[in-house]
Amino acid sequence: MTAPVTVTIGGEAIALPAVLNFAGLERAWPAIEALGAAATVFDRVGAALRIVAAASGRPDLLEEAVKERLVLPEVAPLLDAIPAAFAAWGLVPAGEAQPGEAGAASGSTATSAGSSPS
Repeated sequence: MTAPVTVTIGGEAIALPAVLNFAGLERAWPAIEALGAAATVFDRVGAALRIVAAASGRPDLLEEAVKERLVLPEVAPLLDAIPAAFAAWGLVPAGEAQPGEAGAASGSTATSAGSSPS
């Protein structure tokens, strides 16, 4: 089994599940689609925070409150953790471009905008 991916927000280590269940995927799906369509770093960070909150199942991780806790040195590791979590969850085959990455082809992955979980 894959080890959980950990992100740090406001100095708190938050472990994302090693295996995402359907309920977690359903909660995270709007944010996953938003990440694929993100035009700015602010959009990517907001989507990443919503993915963390949904996948972790922690209702206390509301986006606006978490944005207040997130410090700049934590942003890049947060954004790097999301593709690692997608890979662990089996959402994107190894080697394919992740949503929000340069070169990600529209419609080429299960997480691209416009697709839905099946």
